[in-house]
Amino acid sequence: MLILEALCRIETMLHGLPVRTRDIFLLAQLDGLTYRQIADQTGFSLITIKRHMRTAFVACLMLD
Repeated sequence: MLILEALCRIETMLHGLPVRTRDIFLLAQLDGLTYRQIADQTGFSLITIKRHMRTAFVACLMLD
């Protein structure tokens, strides 16, 4: 039950992120891409990728 609750909270957090931020976060966390690989794949600058990841990580910290 605890695992399902945690997954639901993560899903809610992900849906609360801007689409671009969510996509970048998932590329890093699920696909295992580096920030440089994500930048190359998406065409965004490395600093933009880092900003989106920071936003996503802050959202993760707010889950508790």
